Amino acid sequence: MFEAKKLPTVLTSEEILDKAFGRASKVGGRNPRERVLNKLSTVSNILGEYFNRVIKSHPSYENLPEFYRDMIDLLVGVGRIKRALASLNWANGMIRRIVNRAIGDVKGGKDPVKVLRSAYGRISSIVDQIDGELRFLNDLRRILREIPTLTEDPTVVVAGYPNVGKSSFVSRVSSVKPEVASYPFTTKRIHVGYFEIDGRRVQIIDTPGLLDRPLYRRNEIERKAILCLKHVADCILFIIDPTIDLKPQERLLRDIEENFNVPIILAYSKSDLHDKRDLPAFSSVSGEGIGDILNILRGVLFGSK
Repeated sequence: MFEAKKLPTVLTSEEILDKAFGRASKVGGRNPRERVLNKLSTVSNILGEYFNRVIKSHPSYENLPEFYRDMIDLLVGVGRIKRALASLNWANGMIRRIVNRAIGDVKGGKDPVKVLRSAYGRISSIVDQIDGELRFLNDLRRILREIPTLTEDPTVVVAGYPNVGKSSFVSRVSSVKPEVASYPFTTKRIHVGYFEIDGRRVQIIDTPGLLDRPLYRRNEIERKAILCLKHVADCILFIIDPTIDLKPQERLLRDIEENFNVPIILAYSKSDLHDKRDLPAFSSVSGEGIGDILNILRGVLFGSK
């Protein structure tokens, strides 16, 4: 599972330099030469540790589960993130070389104060060059935190036209109030809940605003968002409301069948308002048929008992 909340806040170049130089200003020594050597080592260590901490806080994006990798690639681009992290690694290497050369100059007898001033100037220039990447990485943390956090539990994705009873079903079967999460690149939201079948946890995802219209009516971003769900769906529960026009609902079903290669369970909602029973039917109001739907899900997800 990918957890963006573990990514640290990233300081700007000015904040990082203030931190490093401020710490170094408090370092002493027995004489000017020793003080400068200690200051240089302190700056190098602080900057190196900070850059390494930021870099190591990021996962191997290529090895993430497909859902997260594709979502991140869609949002900002995995390559873009790699370039930003590489810039920190580059800066770290450059700063080490500057400090090592400065230490050699001091030990070689050059004026330590002048060497320190020159080294500080070059270090500042290097860190300033990556300020844009630092700001990008800090913004990235905020963006990635908006990606829905999904588990690796068996997952049911609920689809169907608006107002057919999808959210009511999810709320009815979920043991906890479904968490609402937004796709950060759309105005759409998903609802993630959990329930148990024979003591085994199942993740259920309602997709209001996403899987309720044909893909051809979607913009590119929304289509990609929908396709990301292919990576987590173990089956789809397609809910049909027989009290309204069935033709557009059937067209949506065909659209989903063409784009998702997982089992699709069909069920009627609002069974208290109609008599159609050629498919499993349930009522989120009375609870009728809910158990039957869960039994079908058990068979699809875990095999029949």
